[in-house]
Amino acid sequence: MCMAKLYEAKEGDKPILEDIARLIIANRRVEVETLFGEKKVFQGKVRQIDFLKSQIQLEKD
Repeated sequence: MCMAKLYEAKEGDKPILEDIARLIIANRRVEVETLFGEKKVFQGKVRQIDFLKSQIQLEKD
């Protein structure tokens, strides 16, 4: 199973965070948790999710 990778919309090909198992969207915040329990909160919104590539694109405020 491939876990998702989080990318910033304006950046290059390097992911901000990998192995994302959970994503919560609330009040212009994106909360993510990795398969290994690492949790991070980003300000912004999800711009695109590509299920075939396991990619989540984040647009920061």
